Amino acid sequence: MAIEHTQSGRTVGEIHRGEPLDVPDGPLARWFSDRVRSYGDLPATVHREKEGAAFVETTYEALYAEAVAVAGGFLETMEPGDRLGIRAETRYEWSLVDLASVLAGLVLVPVYPSFSPEQARYVIEDAGVRTLVTEEELPLDVAGAVEWVVDITDLPREEDTAATDLPGFDATDDDVTSIIYTSGTTGFPKGCELTHRNVLAEMAAIGGILPAVPGDTGTCFLPLSHIYQRVSNYADWDRGVAAVFITIPTLVEDLGAIEPNGFVTVPRVYRRMYDGVQRQLREAAGPRGRIARWAVAVAHEYGRAIDDGGVPAAGLRARHALAERLVYGQLREQLGLTEVRYAITGAASIDPDLLHFFWGIGVPVLEGYGATETTAGVTLSRPGERRAGTVGRPLPGVEIALADDGEVLVRGPQVFRGYWNDPDATAAALDDDGWYHTGDVGEWVGDCLRIVDRKKRLQVLDTGKNVYPGPIETALRRSPYVAEAMVVGEGRKYVSALVQPDFDALVAFAEAEGIAFDADDLVRDELGTVVSVPTDLLDHEAVRDLLQSEVDAVNEGLAEYERVKRIAVVERAFSVEQEELTPTLKKRRGTIGEHFGERIEALYA
Repeated sequence: MAIEHTQSGRTVGEIHRGEPLDVPDGPLARWFSDRVRSYGDLPATVHREKEGAAFVETTYEALYAEAVAVAGGFLETMEPGDRLGIRAETRYEWSLVDLASVLAGLVLVPVYPSFSPEQARYVIEDAGVRTLVTEEELPLDVAGAVEWVVDITDLPREEDTAATDLPGFDATDDDVTSIIYTSGTTGFPKGCELTHRNVLAEMAAIGGILPAVPGDTGTCFLPLSHIYQRVSNYADWDRGVAAVFITIPTLVEDLGAIEPNGFVTVPRVYRRMYDGVQRQLREAAGPRGRIARWAVAVAHEYGRAIDDGGVPAAGLRARHALAERLVYGQLREQLGLTEVRYAITGAASIDPDLLHFFWGIGVPVLEGYGATETTAGVTLSRPGERRAGTVGRPLPGVEIALADDGEVLVRGPQVFRGYWNDPDATAAALDDDGWYHTGDVGEWVGDCLRIVDRKKRLQVLDTGKNVYPGPIETALRRSPYVAEAMVVGEGRKYVSALVQPDFDALVAFAEAEGIAFDADDLVRDELGTVVSVPTDLLDHEAVRDLLQSEVDAVNEGLAEYERVKRIAVVERAFSVEQEELTPTLKKRRGTIGEHFGERIEALYA
């Protein structure tokens, strides 16, 4: 039923609520000391002390003792409530600084390593950071914005610090524990004030859903500067689970070594895993290759069959059981996911075909949705529930409703306190009834939420037709030859798109077709992925026809006014370095539009 809110005067649709939530008492310093008493001898972290070294374990007691000493070291020059900045990639010491900040009663301010010097200085000055922890030499204009710069490999320590005397134990649950600056797609970022209660509520909500027991292992390789991985670590520690620090370049190798029970990542990583499987299938010859390709096709079919509570037919169940015996166990071992009891995807939409594949091979991927302002997730599909294209049901303690224009509204103890130093932005995001206005447009599919797109991305053609780019771009990315796309149409007579090919797949296609190109002109990133190709390869008739056929296939499933009439193919990947992507890999459409403006205009010439 519709509910009229008397303070804001807005009408929202039916409110969907998660299960009741008992938020544990804080503050976070007391919470973690309680976990140390419960799990003291169990490993809290697993990490390599240097590249190529063996994994080492740090128990809860040892991690706590080290964090207490570092907290005492910080308090030699700082006062409770001061802002402590950290600018480093994900590593064990990052979490050590995090816990030390909690114990010292400081406010941690992550500074994305990928921020430009101008952005980094803005965050530091806006938050009033006094001390900045860093792992690399800082530009002078950044270092000059703080009183102290600390090398993350040489953290201050006061070994005689008594844990019970640390001011973090005197914090209230409504005090701010961290200010996390959103990596906004336009303008300078805004600082989200997250309280102890926000974090406590989020970890309790997640912990009540995911199947984990003390002694389990979970992964840590996403940026800790973002709330997603950081809260994942907190949720692991809440249940006695070790956070295992691994790296993207050696991801599959590391997964095979640690065999995690929980796997938390983003759609791009699942896509990279799947593309690796597809490359092997293309190269596999003989009977083994035919069996592997057959098994992967069965996985997709089985995943589609169990979607939305479906029951596979007897014949499909029999084929799936045979594929399990012949292929899937080896495939899970190859991916390092043999012991996974749950896997989570979040931070961006995921292709349903990817979900179907992973479900089909026995990897239970759950999809969630959230934001920095909501301390990460507010929805999550439950173990055993599968509904591709949705982001699951509200987490415990969370209320979700849709405004009259479809905007997703969220209320609950996970919702942030406001934006630091920005009362106008706070008032625009949080209404008088406590609803956080996400800026996302959603719809209900049964009791599950589906995210349509961002409100501000709605494009109106000159015909008056409304087009949301997100679903079209997602459909284009389902092609094995398309890595990214940006739909254009605002004020135009038809929809067009910039298309960034999957350059590795394109190179493989060119080699298979005998298309000549200079391999020396290929540019690869540190992972060996091709990120740029020569333009003469893109101009080849067979390549143009291939990409156009992929677009034509997508157009068949779109309304006439949504169909992509023309495309411009780009020869390099959109990048964080050129500020075309945010640190969390969201497209900055304005910047991309500037960099490729002439090509866009040519689409309408």
